[in-house]
Amino acid sequence: MDDLTNLLGFDPGILAADADAFFALLGDAHAAGAGVTARAESPDGRVAVEYSGTSGVSALHIDPRAMRAGAEDLAGTILELIGRARREAEARGRERVTEVLGDGNALLTDRGALGDRLREVTGAVHENLAAAAETMERLRGMLRT
Repeated sequence: MDDLTNLLGFDPGILAADADAFFALLGDAHAAGAGVTARAESPDGRVAVEYSGTSGVSALHIDPRAMRAGAEDLAGTILELIGRARREAEARGRERVTEVLGDGNALLTDRGALGDRLREVTGAVHENLAAAAETMERLRGMLRT
């Protein structure tokens, strides 16, 4: 193993152990945030939404009296409650993940930068796919003539 360590400049055994610990920590963080649910209720208690961090809306309660408000008002109330419950579930999930990973962990602090980079890469992939599709259409046109 010493020859390989000298050749690579690092100990692959230590790297593997660090990777195992890292992925175990990620699993713990995911599990901590996965079971989070939140509930939002209209002021009159006639409409309530339960939101799960893993599956989205998990329960919707509509008292028949709430339907008197009209479809548009009821839909607006439901959407507002879904948004409120989602934000609460996400906040609780972040709190739990922070408890597992520790405050200031780079996995948390760099998340925004990683998301931005992923969006950039995704945009480039979409552009390349669009260019490839255009090229294929031109080739098909050439083959037909």
